This record gives sequence, C-alpha cells and structure tokens, in this order.
Amino acid sequence: MEDFLQDKPQKNKNSAVVFRGYRRLFALVFGVAVLWQCVSFLQMQLSKYHRVLADDFKMVLAVTQNTDNAVLADLGDSLSSKEDILAVKLFSPQDALEALKAKNERLTRAVVALGYEQMPAYFELKLSDRAINNIRPFAQNLQAEYPQLSLKYSLQHAQLAFYSGLCLRTINLASVFALVLFFAFMFMVEAHPSRGKAHLTGGVFSALAAGLLSLGFFALLAYPTGFLMPALQHFTSVERQLGLLVFCGLFGWTLSKWQKF
Repeated sequence: MEDFLQDKPQKNKNSAVVFRGYRRLFALVFGVAVLWQCVSFLQMQLSKYHRVLADDFKMVLAVTQNTDNAVLADLGDSLSSKEDILAVKLFSPQDALEALKAKNERLTRAVVALGYEQMPAYFELKLSDRAINNIRPFAQNLQAEYPQLSLKYSLQHAQLAFYSGLCLRTINLASVFALVLFFAFMFMVEAHPSRGKAHLTGGVFSALAAGLLSLGFFALLAYPTGFLMPALQHFTSVERQLGLLVFCGLFGWTLSKWQKF
C-alpha cells in the first residue's frame, strides 16, 4: 500500500513534447516543401512550353491571284497596322522555294519539276497571345477583310498554346492565394499570445533542414538523367530555392510559436 501511494518520479514532459514536436514539424514542413518543388517544376516547364508554342505559332496568308509587288507591299502595310499582328513577313515565290528546300529538299525538287510558277507568294504573321487565344474569330475576321488571301494555320497548335497558358495562370493564381493564406495564418499566430516556452530556434532549424531535404529529394529524381546540374535547371533556380528556404524558416517559426505539436 505504501508502495502504491508513494510518489513516482515524473518524467520531463517538456523535453518529450519538444522532441516529438521537432519530428512532427519536420514532417509537415518537408511535405509542404516537396509540394513547393512540384509547383516550381510545373511553373517553369509550363512557362517554357507556353512561350515556345506561342513564339512558334504562325499564320500563313497565301496570295491566290497574280499580284504585283506594289499591291503586295500595300497588303503587308495593312496587315502590319493590325493591333494583334506583331510581325509580318512577305515570302516571294523564290523565298518560299528556299524555305521549302531547307525543310525538305526532295519535295523541293518535285515542286521545281512542276514549274517554278507553282509556288505562290505568301505572308507569314506572328500573332499576340490574345489573338492566339481567340484564333477562330480572329481568323474569320481576317479572312473576311482579305478575301484575296488564302488563310492557313494550325488549330491544334493554337489550342496547345492557349491551354498551356491557362494552366500556367491557374497555378500562379493558386500559388499566390496559398501564400496569402499562409501569411494570414502567420499573422494570426503572431497576434495571439503564445503559451509556455516557444522553442523557436529548434523549429526554424528543423524547417530549414526539411527544405534542404526536399531539394535533395528532387535531385535524386533528376539524377538518372546523368546530368544533375543541367537537369536541376529545368525545374528550379537559385532564387526559387532561396525563396523556399525563407518560406520554410517562417513556417517553422510560426509552427513553433503556435505549439500545437
């Protein structure tokens, strides 16, 4: 009975809580950092693909009638004055033949055998993003205004440029919204008085370690390519990694002060 009533030594609960808190904080920040790396990868790749698709998209207006150089020059000036047409390049039959030869020499020989006059002159247009995103009505309006020109373009190419830009804008807006929510959460934690001793230094170091580990995790994913540094440049940059570490440090500080682990 005396043994039962005897006070048992109390464990140091504070150190146990702190130790468990570091592990939980590390796991949570590491998960968020991995998601950050995924978003960074998607942003960089989508931005690159969208820019390439938009820059490579061209609309061709072939001259269907025999037209002298003065009329062609007037047509080029008229097209250049359009707001959503960024650049106009005129290809004469000789220029068209040289461009075709650079792409397919065998086809060029076949065209030459048919006769040089078979190659029509044409205008090559570079369009703005707004025109590419609304390619069908833009093409219809242009065809109605220039009935003497035969309009050709790739609808699939325009759709890929549009949807890649749409996905990029969606990811960017979602990222900004998530950061705004994080700073709102941080403000609420900072404004509320903390209970007990906050182990801020340990929490920050644990969060920074999680951020560095997330970079190592993605480096292992990129390593099978055989070229680690060039592969890393495709999904991240020094600025993005510094931003990630700052975010992880702030996140660890906030979670440590919140003391819910």
